[in-house]
Amino acid sequence: MVIAMQPTDSGAASANPSWVAVDMGALIHQCDAELAQHDAMLDRLTSGVAALEAEKQAVRSARQQVVLTREEALRVQEMLHAAARAGAALRSGQREGGSSFKDVPDPDECKGADACADEAADSSDAAATSAEEGSHTGKASTAFDASKLGPRGMQAMQIINSEPTLQWTGKLLAVRLEGQEVEADGKAHNRARTLMDDLAKKQLVAKMYSDDGRRCYFVAAAATEAA
Repeated sequence: MVIAMQPTDSGAASANPSWVAVDMGALIHQCDAELAQHDAMLDRLTSGVAALEAEKQAVRSARQQVVLTREEALRVQEMLHAAARAGAALRSGQREGGSSFKDVPDPDECKGADACADEAADSSDAAATSAEEGSHTGKASTAFDASKLGPRGMQAMQIINSEPTLQWTGKLLAVRLEGQEVEADGKAHNRARTLMDDLAKKQLVAKMYSDDGRRCYFVAAAATEAA
């Protein structure tokens, strides 16, 4: 009987092609198993990243909805403050003129001289009325109780008074009040311009027009008194 002896010497085993082939086969299987583990881990990480991206998008959407809700709440709050002021003035018999909240063209982009001319005429009438009332009541800027402006009105006055000689437009004030995200928001510009119109009626700011009458802006009342 002939018994096949397995090589016990490592040098002899490595020199035997059949043993090398078997060893390489085992190494290949080992590599395949490790690659499968790495691929499975990469798949899990990729799925996790996709889930995080989806969650981030959901949070962004929810945040944008909160921003829109806040803007609408500010608008409603300002309307309620204006209505309360008008009602109190009507009850006391000293109503100076109701505030009307409406969309008006951006004064920075007046499309024609006629529109701005009409607005200038309205402003002249309002100025004449304010001057007549001022002869009996003194300076409105000192007589008016600033606490009745409401939070948004007081914030606007703080911003305008911080740069009294700046030519304030609805767009410029809206960005200062609500941030850069409303730079292209026409409704936000209209809200800010309506707020400044209301302040102008109280003579807390002055409504001005460019030399050609095609552009209107607002400045702090103190700046016009100093001039």
